Amino acid sequence: MTRYLFWEDSYAREFETQVMSASGNEIILNSTCFYPSSGGQPSDTGTINGIDVIDVRKREDGEIVHTLQSVGGIGSGDTVKGILDWDRRYRLMRLHSAGHVVSGILSKNFGVRKHTGIQIYEDRVRMGFDIARLDKEVSTSIESEFNRVVAENHQIVAKMLTWELVNSDSSLKTVSEDRYEKIDVPRVLDIVGFDKQLDGGTHVRSTGEIGEIEIIGRENKGRNDKRIIFTIRGL
Repeated sequence: MTRYLFWEDSYAREFETQVMSASGNEIILNSTCFYPSSGGQPSDTGTINGIDVIDVRKREDGEIVHTLQSVGGIGSGDTVKGILDWDRRYRLMRLHSAGHVVSGILSKNFGVRKHTGIQIYEDRVRMGFDIARLDKEVSTSIESEFNRVVAENHQIVAKMLTWELVNSDSSLKTVSEDRYEKIDVPRVLDIVGFDKQLDGGTHVRSTGEIGEIEIIGRENKGRNDKRIIFTIRGL
């Protein structure tokens, strides 16, 4: 199966590997730094052998498929070089890490225990929660607490655990108990001293790298379904 280099080092910007298979304009690599779209985080873009990567997805069997603008003569067994669009990836990493901080705040300060959706864009994040009240006062409180956590510069560590360890750690069920049951890989994102959640995305190394957030929108989708849209100042 494809080796997930983006889990081993989310700061790796380029890599060399072999092509395991090629069909049409899609290739599967022995290893990759390209993150496939998953969990609300869009797939990475960049190039493979100078050819634009326009989509990356993970199949049910765990293999990662890279869709290229054109194959350009790339075939099975070839050695190729991949280069990420790093500026875009780094923005997504900061925004995804910001989403986890927001989740932690809503869980700890407001008792929120369920997500109703998340979508990460290149310049903002939209998150939905099972919360009865999300007005200006609550938004201001979230921003203030978020920026306090950023200033404390908590280390952010992603690690693989066994399911035995995951199931014995009740803190991992503090947010989104419905999603918890669907996750098939016991990978934990630990904002050390603040919050832990199961997660498969790419993240920055500390909250200090994220920057301060600004909530730019609120949506009421139902009695207990509220959404916030936020960005990072100066992103």
